[in-house]
Amino acid sequence: MSQNISRASFLKISAGAIVSASLLSLPHLSFAAKAKVVAAPFNRLPEAEALAKGSDLVQMSYKKIKDAVNTIQDTRLRKMTMDIINNPNPTFMQQYQAACAKEKVYNKLVALKLIDPAKTSLANFLPPYNGQAPQPFYSAPGSGYASHHAYPGGLATHTAANLSISEGIYATYYSLFNSQISRDIIISAQALHDLAKPLVFQWKKDQSSLKEYQIAGTGAHHIFSIAEVIYRGFPVEEIVAQACAHQTPGSAKEEQIVVGFLTAAAIIAGKDAKEIGIITANNTLPSPQKQEGFIVSLGDHDYVLSSPACQRTVKMLEQIAVQDYGLKAADLQGEQFNKMRNYLGAQVSMMYANSLASQPNGIEQLRQLVNALIVK
Repeated sequence: MSQNISRASFLKISAGAIVSASLLSLPHLSFAAKAKVVAAPFNRLPEAEALAKGSDLVQMSYKKIKDAVNTIQDTRLRKMTMDIINNPNPTFMQQYQAACAKEKVYNKLVALKLIDPAKTSLANFLPPYNGQAPQPFYSAPGSGYASHHAYPGGLATHTAANLSISEGIYATYYSLFNSQISRDIIISAQALHDLAKPLVFQWKKDQSSLKEYQIAGTGAHHIFSIAEVIYRGFPVEEIVAQACAHQTPGSAKEEQIVVGFLTAAAIIAGKDAKEIGIITANNTLPSPQKQEGFIVSLGDHDYVLSSPACQRTVKMLEQIAVQDYGLKAADLQGEQFNKMRNYLGAQVSMMYANSLASQPNGIEQLRQLVNALIVK
């Protein structure tokens, strides 16, 4: 962050004005420094999809994802990956228009202990779906409301961050060790590792997102994301690398967790995991194991920082909402506060807000930022 920001001039913003890009400047080079920030009236904050569409930060992050995907050299893999980024329609869901199909697969997953019915019921097994993507890739949150990048466009900022991290890890292992790893697979798998979040985290009327349930011991979005690339016929190497995002197969026990992800995803996609080669006849990963999945997993560790950053920022925003905007404690679970937190996140990111709040007198700096962005 620039150390010479004039808070006085920043506080003179009127509704609809553009905040100076220097607000988000970082030393030397900042992606976010190019993003313009828009103030809006407290009583007319936009809803989720419109907010993400109008956010410079979100749209620049979305472009960054597309730019990375466009560097994939394999023409077929590049097109398959970009098709999902452009339209994250979960096509595997077309199999579940009949309730009996849903129940059959659910019961199979329960029998294999890949679903715990105490945590995920038949009614909650699949999110609502009407034949098309519930929202664009760029408007989904990065997670549920208690975790990372939980605001409209958070999926775009999270994925853009993961791609940057993965690029750095790839470059490190390639330059230092001349490791024979596929950059194409890493970029595709990382770009698509959360492709089902537009399905799982649909926006509700109160501007919070749907609750996520578990499959194979992890968030359902992970299994649905793998199911989609299986259903679309992605290469085995990409599918396995993507499955490793939530767990590296560093030991036999850990490998079985990934096998569980792949098994559940294949069942949901209507495929046989062994027949398509994503697991072996011995219920292991294809051998020899490749390094790409480990890099995808390392690249997905943005949440280690961004989850507590988001949680702590929201707690401080709750204080500001009560003290400065007249909200009551009961309002902090409602639409107006959700719009406030969504607006702050989509305009400047919870990461920036948290970094600001971590400075000396940070709560006051955050208050000034919020008051400038959300005009009373």
